[in-house]
Amino acid sequence: MVMEAPLSRQGSKVSRKAAASAQVVPAVTEIPWTRVDLDLYEVASGGYIVGYVEVVGSIFVALGGPRYDRAVEVAQHLTFHAAVDAVLRRRV
Repeated sequence: MVMEAPLSRQGSKVSRKAAASAQVVPAVTEIPWTRVDLDLYEVASGGYIVGYVEVVGSIFVALGGPRYDRAVEVAQHLTFHAAVDAVLRRRV
């Protein structure tokens, strides 16, 4: 299974008055994962590798640690994004 980054889109232009009156939630600009192999994704935070997500059948295995050969399994999830969140939460 391949997870691709969402395409960014330009939104419609908003007037200054409308922008000032609406509360704008800042968008996440950093995608915390990178595909490094067919079924392996590297998860980074703040520019440092914090773990990996390995696809094993229909399960996403969250591995914590900066080196893949020494990473420790921290969780198994049914969704890719839940596995990425588990790796990022482990770092904190």
